[in-house]
Amino acid sequence: MWNFTLSSNPGTMNVAYDLWLHGKSTADWQDRPTDEVMIWLNRQGGAGPLGTKYGSASLGGAMWDIYRGDTGWKVYSFVRRANTTGATLNLDGFTQALVRRKLLSNDKGVSGIESGSEVFKGSGRLDTTAYSVDIG
Repeated sequence: MWNFTLSSNPGTMNVAYDLWLHGKSTADWQDRPTDEVMIWLNRQGGAGPLGTKYGSASLGGAMWDIYRGDTGWKVYSFVRRANTTGATLNLDGFTQALVRRKLLSNDKGVSGIESGSEVFKGSGRLDTTAYSVDIG
């Protein structure tokens, strides 16, 4: 669950979850990831994800466009078609959507979950009012 507010003129940016995946279950901070899954809840000022559009999916009560790119590891971005400032999501549903499309193998381990903003241009403010992640 994540609820947040943005300043009225946040510039060019996104607000997203970032999941880091590895091919081994004991990944450490110095291990390079094999895959990254971004879940964009909000984007402003024309911000767009890395890569090219691959398809779309309906997850967590919303429609998402899926992008596929590479920065030395594979990056999959789910970009919500309608911005939101709050969501309660099953993040495993996003990785499983990639498994079903044969973009991600089912043996990858999540080594980290981050959330925040990427500012491409300008300045603004992101205030988180509620946040929790359950791993089970």
